[in-house]
Amino acid sequence: MRVSDRLPRPRADLETFSVYRTQQVAADVRVNANEWADPNPAGRYLTSRELDDILLNRYPSAAATADLRATLATRYGIAPDQLIFGNGSNEVLLNVFFVFGGHARTTLLFQPTYSMHARLTQIAGGTVVEEHVGLPYDVTLDGALAAMDRTRPNIVTFTSPNNPTGNLIDDAIILAVAERYAETLVLVDEAYSDFAGNTVVPQIATHPNIIVTKTFSKVHAAAGLRLGLLIVDPRIGDIFRAIQLPYNVSPLTTAVGAKIAKRDDDVQRRIVECATQRARVYAALQRAPGIEVFPSVTNFILFRLTDRQPADVHAKFLEHGVLIRDISMWPGCARCLRVSIGTPSENDRVIAAIEAVFSKTPARA
Repeated sequence: MRVSDRLPRPRADLETFSVYRTQQVAADVRVNANEWADPNPAGRYLTSRELDDILLNRYPSAAATADLRATLATRYGIAPDQLIFGNGSNEVLLNVFFVFGGHARTTLLFQPTYSMHARLTQIAGGTVVEEHVGLPYDVTLDGALAAMDRTRPNIVTFTSPNNPTGNLIDDAIILAVAERYAETLVLVDEAYSDFAGNTVVPQIATHPNIIVTKTFSKVHAAAGLRLGLLIVDPRIGDIFRAIQLPYNVSPLTTAVGAKIAKRDDDVQRRIVECATQRARVYAALQRAPGIEVFPSVTNFILFRLTDRQPADVHAKFLEHGVLIRDISMWPGCARCLRVSIGTPSENDRVIAAIEAVFSKTPARA
């Protein structure tokens, strides 16, 4: 039997969808993905006995998340059933766009911002509308309300602190939007909020249309754990539990996550270390000719080239064994690159690379 050349076709809007990639190339110093750079092995959290108590032949029960749920509910001052867990924050974000977005529904983004919000909106079948803020990234109250009035979205997304710009959006702006547009879902992505000490979680009690996403991938140093969460009004929680895939988070993940969630001292140490090391890298970028560097309250820094091509500069950093992120193709990020904050020794390498890549070429005789 001859195999047919004809194949089922995907949705037209996904037929040319590109694969998400993060420039995974070999480098001594990897400061391209906003991860916490210090090694954080799983064996630090579970003993052999605790590991043996997790039975892989059984589906995880609700009890598997009880410890994690209780710890986080206490931390955020919420009821345990306000927490929805997912396989990384991208899974819970996708569920937000499935539930409140989808066909004939729109999501408003303030660009430049986290690229996955647009991708996940499209995967869920929704339509992206954009307000181009540009750089420096300054979302104003008048600008936000005007964009809302113009587009009337079903979902509006605020990333605070914002990725890739590294700065905060004023909470008052988010709350004003939530109050004026009470039937719009206001999604607040707080992946980097611990570094800045900001959160709108307490405002959910009086603004039930606000949903907050958080992740263990950044200040908790657990990007490989794949643990994300939604914090929602209790009346909204049931719809997420209804559409969530069964057993979507491994009991290994929740067991380790429960241990990590209790390590407040680790988080505080990382916040202090990040601020110290960020200041070093920021100062080096400020000294470098031919770039504009943007202030950050996160574990990464955005900078824009004035007279060189991002691909060339990216390649020059690689020649020094340092992998940074070329984001010049992101909306509003022309000529921009982003560098994460590494360990102190890695940042030594980053600073040396900055000095070498941006050194002034001696004039020819």
